[in-house]
Amino acid sequence: MVSLRSLDGSMEMVDQIAKIYGLVWHTYDPSIREKFLRHSTYPGYRGFLLINDQDEPIGFSYGYISLPGQFYRGLLELSLEDEEIMKWLDDCFEFVELAIHPSHRKKGYGKLLLNKVLEGVNNKTAVLTTQVDNQPARTLYESFGWEVIKQPFTPFDENKPYVIMGKMLDQKSTIK
Repeated sequence: MVSLRSLDGSMEMVDQIAKIYGLVWHTYDPSIREKFLRHSTYPGYRGFLLINDQDEPIGFSYGYISLPGQFYRGLLELSLEDEEIMKWLDDCFEFVELAIHPSHRKKGYGKLLLNKVLEGVNNKTAVLTTQVDNQPARTLYESFGWEVIKQPFTPFDENKPYVIMGKMLDQKSTIK
């Protein structure tokens, strides 16, 4: 049995997501704490922590409304054509992170977190990025109607290409 908790900016939760992030990406990223704390103050922020029976964190997900002037939004705008910006970014929710502890994958938790973050989002579209070669993530997103907007997207390093994906939302944006 798992439970969901709202992901707030408490240091305990920030430390928990940093730990999961490190396990998922096999790296320690000292900026994840600062990045998360900044993102949790953005308009429309929604985040959730997935907890197992032993009260241990096993996954998290979050996003916020994408607005001009935000750092990542700027990177997206530089990579997209004007009509793509209008279609995908004008009224957009940015799905920022989804991470599931490796030993808890393939149990529907990604879908659960994806649904919970998008539940009640009133934006017209949602966008996300993931690595071009992250086939498990791409398969999950594509199976729920996300489409490729642009690939490759290389915001930081030409050797680490990403893909920009988008989904048209409606008032019932949860995934069936």
